[in-house]
Amino acid sequence: MIPSVSRTLARFYSDSGPNVVVIRLFVPCLALGACMNVRKMEMKNGLIVITEAMPHVRSVSLGVWVTAGSRFESEKHCGISHFVEHMLFKGTRTRSAAELARIIDSVGGQLDAFTDKEYVGYYARVLDEHLPLAFDLLSDIVLRPAFPAVELERERNVILEEISMVEDSPQDLIQEIYLEAFWKGHPLGRPVAGSRRSVAGIKRKDLVRHFQTSYSAANTIVSIAGNFSHKKVQELAARYFSDMNTGPRADPGAPPTAGAARIVRHKPKLEQTHICVGTVCPPLISEEKYRIHVLCHILGGGISSRLFQNIREKRGLVYSISSSLSLYRDAGTLVVYAGTAPRTACQVLELTMKEFRRMRDRLVSHDELKRAKESIKGSIMLSLESSSSRMTHMAQQQTYYGRLYTLEEIMAGIERVTARDVRRLSAEIFNNSKMTLAALDGTSGSGLEELSF
Repeated sequence: MIPSVSRTLARFYSDSGPNVVVIRLFVPCLALGACMNVRKMEMKNGLIVITEAMPHVRSVSLGVWVTAGSRFESEKHCGISHFVEHMLFKGTRTRSAAELARIIDSVGGQLDAFTDKEYVGYYARVLDEHLPLAFDLLSDIVLRPAFPAVELERERNVILEEISMVEDSPQDLIQEIYLEAFWKGHPLGRPVAGSRRSVAGIKRKDLVRHFQTSYSAANTIVSIAGNFSHKKVQELAARYFSDMNTGPRADPGAPPTAGAARIVRHKPKLEQTHICVGTVCPPLISEEKYRIHVLCHILGGGISSRLFQNIREKRGLVYSISSSLSLYRDAGTLVVYAGTAPRTACQVLELTMKEFRRMRDRLVSHDELKRAKESIKGSIMLSLESSSSRMTHMAQQQTYYGRLYTLEEIMAGIERVTARDVRRLSAEIFNNSKMTLAALDGTSGSGLEELSF
């Protein structure tokens, strides 16, 4: 049972500092059984700072999240957001790339970044005593990059090697093929790293222009979790980020239109046929978000799931099979991945479609539903035990919802899902006219081209 949080206290007040307005939230932390002390600060330039004090740890995780992912790119400059992320670590106006590396290594910290479809994240994890240093380094990287011309071609080659790695990894490649077919012509369907052709055509002036138009306070969230004083963090945020230009908010453009498709690509020397089959599902910002997670978990979210038990355990046709969600602010897809021998590819696909029909036509059992809910809740709680995961959790919620959901809200949302909810949603999404199939085949004899859903 989840303990009651009916006495949650939320106090709102204006801070006397010149650059921020503070919203203080005290929320009982169900994951750790302690008090979760969260504050949200909006600086005058529009930048959001979210902090959670965790006095029981010695680490601090600091993240700078910018709404500047691959969704906001033109087709010509596909991959430019990822290219910018790489270049920001190649030196600032006052520090070289080698100096940045030496500084973080000298305190035993971690410094890294990633690019996603809708945002870019830069983060550092250090001992609590080195939080000022983390602020100094990350703000320098994000606000004052040098884009050194001497590093440009080297980093371009690094990214081209990264693209080549995906080509050599069929599990990753089939996901890209699926999304490109599913959201054809839309930025959400294109690879985050871009193509070899698009990356080859990006010039330094393009990188600088993309940075200047995207990296603004209106598009930025600073998220910090760990052992620190809220007052100290407020001072550090004002010192290092108050001069960031407000800028315009990023425009995500129109949502994608999903179309049914069938793509079978032959890649020589593959021992397995790799399959992705999927459909439209509700987006991240949707009242259905809890239901789609429960549905996906029952279908293929763990070793007790229907796909794993019926296709791997009972028949031994695959080593790996699972279902997953790719959810964005206005679009979503549920996709099943499986790797199998070419001779059994059609059988695996047919069995997968059979599980889709079972989800659509019959109510899931009480035990199955309960097991899925408890598994999801347990995963959420366990994932929030480190400062880095708390930092990420807060930044993602602010990015998509503009507020922080309490754990009680999340757990209650999962608990409300019924067997009828799962069946109704399954009937909506498991429609053959919405299905996309992508396969990566080492031969031309799998028969997937001719198989009807």
